[in-house]
Amino acid sequence: MKNKTAGRILFAVFAVVLCVAAYFAADLAFFQYDDPLERASLSVVNDGEALSFTYDNDAITLHAGENTTVYALTTGGVTVVENSYTESLPANFRGSFAAVRTDVSADTNGDGVAENVTAIAKTDMEYTQGYSATANAFLSGEIPFEVVYADRERFTVYYRSQPLENAEITVTLADGTTKSVVTDENGDITELNLNDVRNGLTFTYRPDPQNTYQINYQVEADTIFTARWFSAMLPFGIIILVSAVCITLDVLLRKRLYKNEKMPVGKTSVTARDKRKKRFVFGFETIRWGVMILSFALLIFGSRLTGTVFSNVELPTFACPYNLDQLTSAGCYYLSHLDVLFSESWVQILAFFGTFLVCAVLLGRVLCGFVCPLGFMQDVAHEARQALHIEGVSLNERLYAVLRMVKWVMLIIFLGIGFVGGSFCDFCPAMAVSPALAGFKLSLGLGGFVMVIVLVSGFFKRRCFCNVCPLGFILGLTHKISLFKLKKDAVACTECGACYEACPMGIKSIFTVREGKGDIRKIDVTTSDCIMCGECVRRCPENNALSVTFCGKKIYSADRMKFMKHYAPPKTKYDLELPEGMPDMTGGKDRE
Repeated sequence: MKNKTAGRILFAVFAVVLCVAAYFAADLAFFQYDDPLERASLSVVNDGEALSFTYDNDAITLHAGENTTVYALTTGGVTVVENSYTESLPANFRGSFAAVRTDVSADTNGDGVAENVTAIAKTDMEYTQGYSATANAFLSGEIPFEVVYADRERFTVYYRSQPLENAEITVTLADGTTKSVVTDENGDITELNLNDVRNGLTFTYRPDPQNTYQINYQVEADTIFTARWFSAMLPFGIIILVSAVCITLDVLLRKRLYKNEKMPVGKTSVTARDKRKKRFVFGFETIRWGVMILSFALLIFGSRLTGTVFSNVELPTFACPYNLDQLTSAGCYYLSHLDVLFSESWVQILAFFGTFLVCAVLLGRVLCGFVCPLGFMQDVAHEARQALHIEGVSLNERLYAVLRMVKWVMLIIFLGIGFVGGSFCDFCPAMAVSPALAGFKLSLGLGGFVMVIVLVSGFFKRRCFCNVCPLGFILGLTHKISLFKLKKDAVACTECGACYEACPMGIKSIFTVREGKGDIRKIDVTTSDCIMCGECVRRCPENNALSVTFCGKKIYSADRMKFMKHYAPPKTKYDLELPEGMPDMTGGKDRE
């Protein structure tokens, strides 16, 4: 009794410390970049090139000419830039710049008659971009024609402070290709590919035969395997290095402690059994890995690969919203910032919960097992341990009991920290992965240390973070109505416990449940923790004892022959060819 009381007190202290640390997560710096304005510089050069902005790492260059005025958006409004800032930008700048060149005469439409051309260039730095539209900040008498990039999927065109409705605009791409587009009733253009935007666009509008307005728009874009990308990857590289050091120290320490000791009988970990030679068998696991790899690529580089972003789709996985290159929005942000969500319009709130409910019903925690980037990285860590033949931690009920308690603390932090002035993003490990891989430079608070814990714990215990993931728990609440189910045939089950040992979530009820509603051959053993990874089915040696179903139809079932094929020792040159029907009394062992 005293031990239980002491354990509860110790855990209560741990929970309080974790909550306090999460609240001050932004101040517990793992890696700190300089302020974006402190590391950026602006140079204005008169090189005779067309009026435009270009980027080289953090250096912004304006290619200007005679009669060019440069403007900057500041905290106090729009101001004229008098000088180049080759060291760093002033603290009151907000990362958006525009330049105007007047008194230009040129024939832009090829009719042989020169027009009065107003040439404009505009750029937005990385940290001023986002999914929300930026107000038409530069609209003034000096800049009568402007484009505003909104939601990373549309441009709104303004002319003389008003949206330009149903107007024909000529868009010139970076490679010189031109296309004619027409704005809608809101002045929006939605036909442009996101990759074209990254390379820079020029919009041309001719309100009359005598006047032409041209604006070159350039966002601060990242390219993989450049100096900027490697700089953005630096904190993630440190996380990998620290994790590798922690794993190495753990392995060396355990070898030293148990150098002269034998593992007690009955204490063999699941990992020791995993050392058996496995043969490749195409099936559910192969498909799951294929989906995980594809999902990881799309949630990191999706908009770069496809040229578009589905900003209205809130996928409930830990895919960091600070990565603007992912294919969809990240539902984790609004769930961890309910105070922000409830300040939105009813349309936005209903759209968010509608998207979440659809994902939860159609997929449930399949998103955890197949889609989540953090889940994929933990599986990679687990496979690395198996390939290195390193012993994992001993799995038991006490460990899972502790993880369940940690899960409740994480859930409280996830849902409530926004209401008390904190931000879960500073505590979230996903912030250390997704933006860095896409090339976005983000300073890391406590989330960097948490990511080290995720990788190290995932190395020694498969899907350890999934056991405490608050977003996964919320998704699991819909397991009763989810279309994916885990079904059990109690007649075929021999209660060997292989499913429990294989389950990364430690769900004991998979093999203990013997009866349920209706047919005992179709018992629903799905729980809120089940991530539908299929490991229990793959390790089950009895035909149809366990099955994964979708809409009541079996899509993956336990199969004795596949189990034997998967784990049977490979044949050697010493194995004899036995007559058909004769059993192999050697058990497939090599004969000396």
